Amino acid sequence: MKKVLYSIFILLAGVLVTSCSDDSYVNVISVNTFGNKVCRNDNVKVFVTVDTDWDEKPSYKWGCNGGSMTNPQGLFENVWKAPNEPGTYEIWVEVESGKSKDKRSAYITVTDELFYSNFETPYYNEGYSNSSMTLAQQSSNCLKLTSSGNKGVFQRNWGTALKAPYSMQMQYNPQTFSKGYTIDFRIAFNELDESNKILRDVNFSVEPNTGATSVYAQYVNKGNGMIESYTTNQQTISDFKFTKKWKYVSVSLDANNKFIVYADGAKLLESDILTAQFPQSSYPIKGSGVAMTNKAVAWLDDMTVMDNGEILTAVARNR
Repeated sequence: MKKVLYSIFILLAGVLVTSCSDDSYVNVISVNTFGNKVCRNDNVKVFVTVDTDWDEKPSYKWGCNGGSMTNPQGLFENVWKAPNEPGTYEIWVEVESGKSKDKRSAYITVTDELFYSNFETPYYNEGYSNSSMTLAQQSSNCLKLTSSGNKGVFQRNWGTALKAPYSMQMQYNPQTFSKGYTIDFRIAFNELDESNKILRDVNFSVEPNTGATSVYAQYVNKGNGMIESYTTNQQTISDFKFTKKWKYVSVSLDANNKFIVYADGAKLLESDILTAQFPQSSYPIKGSGVAMTNKAVAWLDDMTVMDNGEILTAVARNR
């Protein structure tokens, strides 16, 4: 009888100990990222999905083996700043609740691109600024631009001056263009003082109604303070006379400071407009983008910007 009572006592004691123990648990289901292939220096939102008993508020500790986490620790979400070097990087989070903890990682590939976007929601503006330009996201996941000024501008500036070679390409689809309306594919510069003029940008301009094209460079005339331009390479190209159709186009500045334009894989022109009018050894590149005449409407997609020496040839790229 004593042995039975003793066994019951041990069993009850075990139950009591178990009922007073920490029953907390944490299971990190996934680390989620807005994209698993990004460009150098991109900001990538990351967040964690967790299964826990929630008796105690979980704590979150983020880490990475390259780049940096830019938000404070302790939250279920963060922002990862990609490094400037291409490669594959690990981002992880450790979640702790009570005496339980779990850890999980995600991997993101950083390409050698300065910028890429197919303008999908929710971040279809992608860091670009718009002056007299209205942005809208199309159901087909492309970007709709509507100019509301004499020269509406959709342009991204990089915050630090870059040097050639520099190359930008995209698909564009003109929608609403009256006679004389143009869409200009632009590389912009920081102020470059050359005797009596200050260089602003160089452009490949297309008039979809007629197929008329030209290259022009804008500058500030220091004598009168007005914005003026040099224009060259004027020609009408029947293949550029269209609306509501997609075409690839690229504009580049090569190592010899030639302005180069490709369309759908074919080199269209090389221009010495910069070296002829602004004889500098290098040009401090500020950014790039698109400018359009007032009330013009166009769609953009599949935009890439490179500063690694590659001259883009206006064809779809295997990323």
